[in-house]
Amino acid sequence: MSLRVAGRRLALVLTVPLLLLAACGSGDDDGSAATGEPDASAAADDAATGEFPASVEHRYGTTELTEAPERIVTLGFSDQDAVLAFGIAPVAVTDWYGEYPHATWPWAQDELGDAEPVVLNEGAFTGMQDFDYEAIAEFEPDLIIGLYTGMTQEEYDTLSVIAPTVASSPDYPEYGMPWQETTRMVGQILGQADRAEELIAEIDQRFADAAAAHPEFEGVEMVVAEQFEPGSSFARSATDPRTVFMTQLGFVLPDDIAELAGDLDGAPISDELMTQLDRELLIWNVGHDDSLRAQIEAKPLYDQLQVVQDGRVLFIEDPLVSGALTWSTVLSLPYALEELVPQLASVVAGA
Repeated sequence: MSLRVAGRRLALVLTVPLLLLAACGSGDDDGSAATGEPDASAAADDAATGEFPASVEHRYGTTELTEAPERIVTLGFSDQDAVLAFGIAPVAVTDWYGEYPHATWPWAQDELGDAEPVVLNEGAFTGMQDFDYEAIAEFEPDLIIGLYTGMTQEEYDTLSVIAPTVASSPDYPEYGMPWQETTRMVGQILGQADRAEELIAEIDQRFADAAAAHPEFEGVEMVVAEQFEPGSSFARSATDPRTVFMTQLGFVLPDDIAELAGDLDGAPISDELMTQLDRELLIWNVGHDDSLRAQIEAKPLYDQLQVVQDGRVLFIEDPLVSGALTWSTVLSLPYALEELVPQLASVVAGA
């Protein structure tokens, strides 16, 4: 880390409390900051009742709230879904991709209602290692949630000066925390632990029902692959949400792919080694770019793969379906199951 960055973060630690004091004493009649975020009272009105004090353990310690939060800022790419699932609208969220208003995809619109959270990084996707601390502080948050992030200890320490902050669980790699644990942790800090377990049970039952209806999925070796740059593919790991979705249905990730990816969210595979993707089922998640299928099918070794010759390849090309799988949240999964299970069944049956 450069001295410039280190110095900037130290300055932020010193100035953030001043930003909060200035914001609290601004005298704005409507209580909203200059950035245009919703009034805190509006967020509070939408909040579901929780039991407090509430606390949650995470990789950097324990965060506790003595009363219900009214101004939540979510920093994880998909954290807003988990908060919305509990009847609470954040005042500020982080955009991943998709260009939907308020960084909220169609499957979460009912939960969003009339709320209009501000998008922190609108039009400037830079990744989760570039938190704008000053902008976050201007929202006067009383809770910061950063689960689907790569938040470091130093970043956590700085954010905690602004407001109580929840980082991801130490039991999983970064970006590898399953949706169940994300839902559970958000429910705990919002004082709705019981509701979290209800939501988890509901979705788990949907997976169980789908798996029971399709016993042909059981034990079928598959790989979820993507392409981000020419010349290679990216095989998703055992802990990646896209793979977890498939394994919950009964599919199996080959051991060698799991070992190759390790604790990361996946592993790059060069086109020269593309035979590593030759399994019983190959799933391409390409809904974020409509040019990818043609690029993949033009790879030199692609047509030589047995899985291709046998017609056991599924391209997930619809942006919304692909997004629901990629997000894999308590709100997106019902839609992903509804759309993908029939497609998977068709490909497996045609093998």
